[in-house]
Amino acid sequence: MNNISILLKDVDFSDTGKYTCYVKNPKEKDLQHHATIFLQVVDKLEEVDNTVTLIILAVVGGVIGLLIFILLLKKLITFILKKTQEKKKECLVSSSGNDNTENGLPGSKAEEKPPTKV
Repeated sequence: MNNISILLKDVDFSDTGKYTCYVKNPKEKDLQHHATIFLQVVDKLEEVDNTVTLIILAVVGGVIGLLIFILLLKKLITFILKKTQEKKKECLVSSSGNDNTENGLPGSKAEEKPPTKV
């Protein structure tokens, strides 16, 4: 959980071995913590070149970002198309002038009377 670093200077190869660190916190009464580590002294620290890893992560992140952008753009376009089609349907219904809800007959505004015979 807590990470603590210790810097050791002027170590020799003979210092390689197992070390135990004991720690006591005044706030924790009668509790003592310890950790055991293995110290390995090396001639020179080898630095790892992470360039390839960073390039791979950048490419993967870019591809994921592009996919998310494309999906959002598709969602936006379908939303806009759906809204424009709904407006066209509303215009067609409102400009027809026929009220089909009165007696359930298509295209009838009111009951049609039969023509009078002369």
